[in-house]
Amino acid sequence: MYRIADVEVEPGALWRCYSPAELALHEGDFCILECEEYLEFGRISKLAALSGEMPAVRKTPTVLRQATLQDQSKAEENSLMSKMARESWEKAVERHKLKMRLVRIRYSFDRRVLHVLFTCDEKTEGRDIAKDLARELKTHVEMKQLGVRDEAGIIGGVGTCGRTFCCKWLRRFATINVRMAKTQGLSLNPSAIGGNCGRLKCCLNYEIENYRELGRGLPRPGTAVKCPAGTGTVIDVKVLAQRIKVRLDNEGVHEYSANDVTELLGRRTRRRKPKDEDSGVERAESESVGQA
Repeated sequence: MYRIADVEVEPGALWRCYSPAELALHEGDFCILECEEYLEFGRISKLAALSGEMPAVRKTPTVLRQATLQDQSKAEENSLMSKMARESWEKAVERHKLKMRLVRIRYSFDRRVLHVLFTCDEKTEGRDIAKDLARELKTHVEMKQLGVRDEAGIIGGVGTCGRTFCCKWLRRFATINVRMAKTQGLSLNPSAIGGNCGRLKCCLNYEIENYRELGRGLPRPGTAVKCPAGTGTVIDVKVLAQRIKVRLDNEGVHEYSANDVTELLGRRTRRRKPKDEDSGVERAESESVGQA
């Protein structure tokens, strides 16, 4: 028998690790992790027991032992040294005249590796900066370029809904486009459908399948229909409520259940372009937002 442990190596970063059953560990304990080429320090946030023998997978971190007070002191010292490494990073970026934004920089527990997470408007590996840092700090430097969604997830924050950023807990980022907002009848104002990261909100993907399923077969705005009060034109569709708002030919406006409205084939009026569908938003519709 062995256990699976979720270990918080740094704020907001959980690592899925193996833990031998014989180790006396509990949730909230500090521990030392054995990775492929270095050691890490973290805090256990969750433990789950599994049957069978622990897989011999080198790429998966393994809990080596419970951390001692000396280990915790060294972890605090590493945090201070990481701040010093940040100054070296800033000087190297300025020296090479690169437009990089540092997201996070930290040493591994044994200081064999300096992990650097950064964002940049262009694709870059930053090899020259890595060489400069390795030469100055006498350690191996691993640099990883992140997308804006990953950056927002690491930094964290509260969205317009009042909850923690979705990118804080999402494992994968789905492809998002403006058509999803149109399907859900949302305002196409960029400030309404855009997240703090500058991309379209991840939550546009959560209910889209329900809207597509419930909206299948419903007349679209601008469609000529027949209803109990006569004929008219659809001006609004409430997909979730299955309600249709119709402007009758005599200029009266009524709302009906979708079952009471029948589309008139061969009659179609041109839908007016909503005021909030400006050209800038329309151009953004072609942009698919995936994991950067």
